[in-house]
Amino acid sequence: MFENVVSMSRHDKSCISRFLQCTPAVIDAKHFSCMSRARYFWGNLPGMSRTIIPLESDKLTLQDCLEKNCGRIARFEKINCITTKLTSVKQKKGRTLPVMISGDSQGPGDWLWCTEMERVFGLKSHYTDVANMSRIARQRLLGKAWSVPVLRHLLSPLRDYFKCQR
Repeated sequence: MFENVVSMSRHDKSCISRFLQCTPAVIDAKHFSCMSRARYFWGNLPGMSRTIIPLESDKLTLQDCLEKNCGRIARFEKINCITTKLTSVKQKKGRTLPVMISGDSQGPGDWLWCTEMERVFGLKSHYTDVANMSRIARQRLLGKAWSVPVLRHLLSPLRDYFKCQR
């Protein structure tokens, strides 16, 4: 399987398609999470272009990903793609932080905490909490990651071909 952003050039897309001898499936994480993260996926996995159906356990809004009982309120239901750039967490062309603190609706807002970004990607809390990495290092790591619910969507048809426990 090969993946790249949908904003890539048409020339690069056609070159990759020619060499891999297939057209890509377009899958956006926004169907499984609160983050828009459209990607091309090339491969020979069965059902790559099948209908997208989120699971009940998928966190579809930003509020679902925020820490509970901390007075954190999502300013947006869905957010833009989190990348390796620190400012990618800001919304509306990099001007607005995605979280407001309860009782301070006019304040500047707050950044997403690392555990919240991990939940946006479908990971367990503290998944990237290793080797005393900073918040920025953890965001850069996540910015290079694939969305777990998207991978689940792509790989789940393989259960029909291989013996596995559910």
